[in-house]
Formats: sequence, structure tokens, C-alpha cells
Amino acid sequence: MSHTCEDCGDTFETLTQLRLHDCSPSSTSASPTDDPVNSEQLDSLLADVENDDFDALHQAMATYETRQATAHEQDNTDQYQEVSRTYREPLVTALDDATRANGWEFLAEFIDAYHPTTAQDFPHVTTIIQNVTGRYLIRTRVSDAVEAIPVEALEYFEAILDDVEAEYGYIKEGLHPYGWGIGHPEHSVADRVHDHAAADIFVVNPMLEHAFYADQHTAMDLLEQILKDDAIQHTIRHPSGEITEVRHLLDAPAGAASDFWPTIPRYWEWHEELEYDFELADDVAQRIRALVREHGIDEDLPEDWEITDLTL
Repeated sequence: MSHTCEDCGDTFETLTQLRLHDCSPSSTSASPTDDPVNSEQLDSLLADVENDDFDALHQAMATYETRQATAHEQDNTDQYQEVSRTYREPLVTALDDATRANGWEFLAEFIDAYHPTTAQDFPHVTTIIQNVTGRYLIRTRVSDAVEAIPVEALEYFEAILDDVEAEYGYIKEGLHPYGWGIGHPEHSVADRVHDHAAADIFVVNPMLEHAFYADQHTAMDLLEQILKDDAIQHTIRHPSGEITEVRHLLDAPAGAASDFWPTIPRYWEWHEELEYDFELADDVAQRIRALVREHGIDEDLPEDWEITDLTL
């Protein structure tokens, strides 16, 4: 399917070409001051998407990306946040609905066009694509099997994980569903999460919790492997005081065992839509208890402590 730029009128065979082409200066000279949000254009495009004009979604994403890039370059934080608050959720919903209607290849085109490797910084639509890709991972894992998850989806998360830094808070949280790919025969999520544990224990914890929902026994294997790593023996700061990295990671299975479901991907009650239930297996609970005793963590817990007492 070809794509036409509404600014300059040029037509491109791929979404990547549309995104990366250089519009003529006369057609893109409007400043954020002249058109702070370009709300009418985005609203019109989203309305077209609701009428099943999926090509309009390509243009809506491109428009969002351009406006956010301009605001970022001009250090216009107010405009950036306004556009994000107004249009991120509608674009997530539109892309998710379109993906469910058209299949994986539709989403894959956006991943290719806005891949982290296409630019020096993360594209501004990254959180939107992450969200929908995370939903696709979870739905596929629950309805089919881990083998049905496209490798490209997992490689997309891996590419972000390799480059993300502390200041990208929303992008880091969007990585959490990567854990649903644990056990994939062609992409070792476990190895990549383990490798990243020494670099950023804080993003590994929620990815590990999601992995427990997907396959608690394989996730437990991964947790035990990480805790044996000499690089995961530091003390970190926590609102409750200083704790060990081991203690921090034990929050992951405890979170899965609790009554609080993850809120990532945002704007989606995934456990309700998928009618998903989770119960920690007895043998997994015993393995967690063994780790708690091995690391002396039970000394700070009630005498009759439960797995959920490990939540932070």
C-alpha cells in the first residue's frame, strides 16, 4: 500500500520512506506558535481511522511524530506534554484496533518505520508502538502460544532495551511486557533480561513479573539464575530504606501473586479483556521461600509470612 504525504503530496511505497522523506520548506514552515497542536488535522485523521480508513492512521502517526519532534527541538515542554496527553491514548487505541483488524503485518510496518535504529534518538511515537506491541505479545501468548509471537516484536523490545536510558521513563515502562516472550524458541528473552540485570535492576523487576504471568516455572528458573550472579549483590535505595538487589527482585513473583495487576500496557485492563487468572504454583512458592531463607530475608518478615509479604 502506498502512502501520501499530506504536506507535500509526494507518494511513497513504504511507511519508512514517508517518515524519513524531506518535505519542502514551504510546506512545513509552520511553527508551533502558529499551530501549537494542529488539533484539527489530527482530529480529522483519527475520525477517518474510526471509519476504517487505515491509511489515515499512517498520516496521523506521522503528524504526531512531526509535531512532537518540533516541540522537542524548540524545547517547548508545554506543547509536547499537551499533544501527548491529548493524542497518545487515542492513537494507541486506533493502532490497536487497526492491528486487530488487519493482523501483525500492519503493526510490523510501523515498527519498521519508527524503529529505534532509524534515528539517533527514539522516535516520539515509540511509546504508542510499544503499547500496541505489548498488547499483541500478551494476546498472542494467552490465545496461542509463545511460538506464535513474531520474533520481530521481541527484537523491537530488545533494540529499545539496549539503548534506553534513565530519563526515558515512559519508554522504560513500555518494556515491561517483554517478559511475556520468555521461553520463545527463536529469541531468548531470559538471556537478555539476565544480561540487563546488572545494568538496570529497576526495569528488570517488572519485566520479570510479566514473565511470571506468562510462564511462572521458566520465570522462576530465570530469577534463580539472576540471583546467583555476582553482579547482582549490591545495595540499592528504596523508600523503605536500603535493600539488596536480591530483595528487590523478589518483589517480581510477589507482585504476580498479589491482587494487583500490572497497569502496563497503559489504557488497557488486559486481565479483564482476556479473562486471565493467575495462581502461584506450590512448587514455585517453595522455591521462592528457599531463596528468602538462603539470603536471610526472612529475618525481616513476619513469622507466618506469605509470598505477598515480599511486595515492595
